[in-house]
Amino acid sequence: MTKIKYYPVDNKISGSDKWIGSDADASGRTKNFTPTVLSDYYNKGESIDQSNSMRFVYDTVNVGEQRKPGSFSFENEVGASVAFEDITTLVFHRRTLGGSDTDKFFESAISGTLLFQKAGDQNVFAKYKLKSYEQDQLDLFFYKATFQFISGNGDIDQDQDYFVSLLDISSGDKFHEHVQDTGSVKWIVNHNLNKYPSVSVVLSNNIQGQAQIEYVDRNNLTITFSGDETGKAYIN
Repeated sequence: MTKIKYYPVDNKISGSDKWIGSDADASGRTKNFTPTVLSDYYNKGESIDQSNSMRFVYDTVNVGEQRKPGSFSFENEVGASVAFEDITTLVFHRRTLGGSDTDKFFESAISGTLLFQKAGDQNVFAKYKLKSYEQDQLDLFFYKATFQFISGNGDIDQDQDYFVSLLDISSGDKFHEHVQDTGSVKWIVNHNLNKYPSVSVVLSNNIQGQAQIEYVDRNNLTITFSGDETGKAYIN
């Protein structure tokens, strides 16, 4: 057998080229590997540093199903293909497909502009203003994010990967909108503004609400009424 150093050098790499190696998942058996498979591994695992580019998969979730790690999905199932311009709310797993934590990143990006871009197709994209990012109190690995669509092209499609990155951070004062759809005497608000903000309450009958505001800390507060109420709280 010819020594490896005498083989010619291939200066034109293609995705279907092959080299041999040991497969750790098959007791070290010798197998062929390709550049295409390796690049897929690096991308999915986020092995190459992409600090401002987080990779998620769009997961469709039917009643009774569990949301996947590294995914974003809708609170209530919408469909396998949804136009970017129709998206106002998504539920994100706190970790990317590669397992990186993102909660602090999103919290700091509130009021900033985010770019969504389909992996492998830069012409499928959308820009959004991130309006809020709240942890799900029933499943702490998931966060509800609300958006304002700015511009874009195309749809999100089931089981496809998307990069989410920060384009800019708003220089204005941060703002949070809390939506209370379930009637309650006490609204628990996680605003993540890192301050003791002003609070305005509008009830579901479009009347300004009268309530007691308690600041738990610089990122959380409670709004207490005399009876069960629904509506919205505007916090800045």
